[in-house]
Formats: sequence, structure tokens, C-alpha cells
Amino acid sequence: SCEEAILKLKSAGANPQTPVYYVVNQILYPLVQGCESKDLKIIKFCLGMMQRLITQQVVDQKGARYITDTLWMLMENGTEEVKVLQSVTLLLTTNTVVHGETLAKTLVLCFRLHFTKDSTTINTAGATVRQLVSLVFERVVAEEAEADANQDERREVNLEELKLATGVAPKGLLPCAADAFLLFQDL
Repeated sequence: SCEEAILKLKSAGANPQTPVYYVVNQILYPLVQGCESKDLKIIKFCLGMMQRLITQQVVDQKGARYITDTLWMLMENGTEEVKVLQSVTLLLTTNTVVHGETLAKTLVLCFRLHFTKDSTTINTAGATVRQLVSLVFERVVAEEAEADANQDERREVNLEELKLATGVAPKGLLPCAADAFLLFQDL
């Protein structure tokens, strides 16, 4: 699969019409396989490569979900927990492609790592949770400012829907506001 990914990268470089996200999502496959290998050297390398893709902002929503599922698997296996937390932080702070279920899964991952036995992991997970929860609400402020700057027409939000604990964000909320609403409801 690595050789196949290298060929895809070369062909994508030769063809500028190929969307970068399409190529990156295909490159993630061998990295995920590496994380499934149980070999710590390979896992560290693959996580490092995923982090590079994240920081280069070439990961879309599908890729972010793929990475999140991989990080979840590593968390369940108790492998490279601090590096998993670093990857989650990068995934959420680099851009805003992570929303909805994927965002919820990354936050649950951090909370679960907060209750492990290793004190380093506990402290890192606690700091990560604090940072990411505030990030969710900071995204709302940025989203509102952008909507105001673009003078988008205001969506009407039924205030009665805000009172119900349904587990579904009210219609009319922008994506980041919906994420913050659901997070606040869960807390």
C-alpha cells in the first residue's frame, strides 16, 4: 500500500486537476494500516505522518473521520496515548473540518484517556479537554463574526427547541454553534 500511495502522489503531482483531498485520503490508508500493526516504531512513524498531513491542512472531513477512528483504535489499545492526544489537538486546532459526530468522538476519546492509570496521560488529557472545550466555543465566536462580515441572512432559531434535551441541535444553528450547543447539553 505504501508503494501504491507513492505512485498516487507522483501521478497527482503530474496532474494538477487531481484534488489534493482525494489523494490524501488514499494516502491515509497505509498510515492506518501501520497504526494497526502493533509495531511501536511503525505506529510512531504513521502518527507523525498523519500529524504532518494535519498541519499542512490537507485533511478534509472524510480524512478527519478516518484519522479519528484510527486514534480511537490506538486509545482502546492503550498505545501511544500522549501522541494520540497531540494528534487530536492538532486535528481540532489546525482548521474547522471536524464537526458533529467526529468532534464528539474526539472529545470522548480525550475524556476516556483522562481516566487511564498513567499520570502523564491523565494530566495531558485533562489539559487537552480544557483546551478543546474552549476551542469549540471560540469557533462559535469566529463563525458568528464571519457570518456578520458576509452579512448572511440570520437564521431563525426556535427558542423552545433550545429548552429541549433531545440530543439534536435546533434547526437554524450554524455548524459550530450546533457543536457548541450539543457539547454544552452533554456537559
